[in-house]
Formats: sequence, C-alpha cells, structure tokens
Amino acid sequence: MITFTVDLEDPTGQYGANGRYVLMTRRILDMCDELGRKATFFTIGRIAGSAPDLIKDISARGHEVAYHSRNHISLTEDDPHSFRKETAEDKEKFEQLTGKPVAGFRAPRFSLTPKSRWAIDVLGELGFKYSSSIMPTQVSRFGFPEASRLPFKWPNDLIELPLPVGGPNKLPYLGGIYLYAMPFAVTRMMVKRADPKEVLWTYTHPYDFDRDEKFQRMPDDALWVSVVLWLARRVAENKIRKVLSLGPAGTMAERAAANFPGTYS
Repeated sequence: MITFTVDLEDPTGQYGANGRYVLMTRRILDMCDELGRKATFFTIGRIAGSAPDLIKDISARGHEVAYHSRNHISLTEDDPHSFRKETAEDKEKFEQLTGKPVAGFRAPRFSLTPKSRWAIDVLGELGFKYSSSIMPTQVSRFGFPEASRLPFKWPNDLIELPLPVGGPNKLPYLGGIYLYAMPFAVTRMMVKRADPKEVLWTYTHPYDFDRDEKFQRMPDDALWVSVVLWLARRVAENKIRKVLSLGPAGTMAERAAANFPGTYS
C-alpha cells in the first residue's frame, strides 16, 4: 500500500495566480482522477493567497490539503516565534478555504532534525495530528538517522510518519532523484522488503510533471542535482504511475488514523 503525496510549491518563489505550478497541479489532479487515487497535498501557505481556487479544487475532488510551511524555509533556519505565527495563520486560511481541518504537516526538505525538535511542540499546540517530516537516514544535509522507520508518537501524541528509506544505504527510494534515477525493478524490490508496519508513501512536486519548462537551477541544490532532476521530468510521471500501481492506499491522514486507532480525533 503506497500513498501518493505532493509537495505543492513553486521553486521560482513567484507563486503567480497562473503559475506553472498551478497548471501542473491540475495535471496531477486529472491523473489522480484517471487512476482513482486520492492524494495528500502538502501545500505552501502563500498559495492560500495566490491560488485559493486551486486549494478549494484539491479539497473538492476528495484530496487532503496539508501544510508545508509558508515560504519553504527549512526548520533548521526558522525560529519558533515566526514559525508558530505563520503556521497558525496559514492553517486557519486553509481551513476556511476547504471547510475541513488541516491535520498534517511536512517540514521543507524533511528538515525536522534533533536541532529543530522544537517544532513538534508548536505543531501539537496548533492542533496538528500528524507530521511527515523526518528522514531517518543521513544521505543529505538533513536527516534524523536515529529515528525509527516505523510510525511513532512524539511525547505530545503527535503522530510521525517517517520518510520511507531502504537498502543498505537507507535511500529515500520512493521519491525525488532516487526514484527517478533508480531502475524500477530495484524500487519494487525495496517495496517488497519494507517492514509491513512501515507507512509507505511516494512524494513528488508539480514541477516534476513539467516536461516543457526550460531549465533553471533549483534553489539550494547543487548544479548537477538540478540538471538530473530536470532531465528526470521525462520519466517522472511514468515512474510515479508505476509506483502507484504497486498498491492503493488512502491519504496520509487516513494512514495515521489507521496506525493509531482511537487516538486520532
């Protein structure tokens, strides 16, 4: 069972009302309709102002709207006061647009690390039910290698659904550069070898589906990473479709509730 998640952001940082991220998100929505799948969209707060109708449409089509920070600033570079203020404001805006509670949060770049654990308390205070913010490995500048791969609860009862990792090097094989560059046979093998108690989910971005956009360097990424990700757009949608064919699953909120029955209310 693999849940489909989307980090809904605009790498250009412009967040125009008719930006390419809007067009690509609608393409993803159409793909979900075609496949009969429901997704969780971890959405940047600025989009509540730039494209409110997109947020309404995501929710109206049966998908979950979750939160991904206001401006995609890593938690390790943010401060508790600003984070709390922006998160509270954006959560309320999303809930007004959708008429539904916002239950989930994903840290930009999976930047919930031992140094940024303060965010857990803030999320609990603001009424979030789960987080999907930990990378239980050390293959990038962010990582929480000592964290469990299995769903767990923080001391304040916030549920954590860690990023799936696999293989001897604990690679995040269900998203990003690892999914797009890795032979699908290897991806399928890692899925089969995953612990049955893991919550598996694949993550993508609207720009991954944009085959026609001209090359531009991604913020905070090395040039070679930007090049590989841009070239990977030729195969990204096909890879995502293959991964989703491995088994249907509900939204992240539904997975969190299923793993901790009776405690998600």
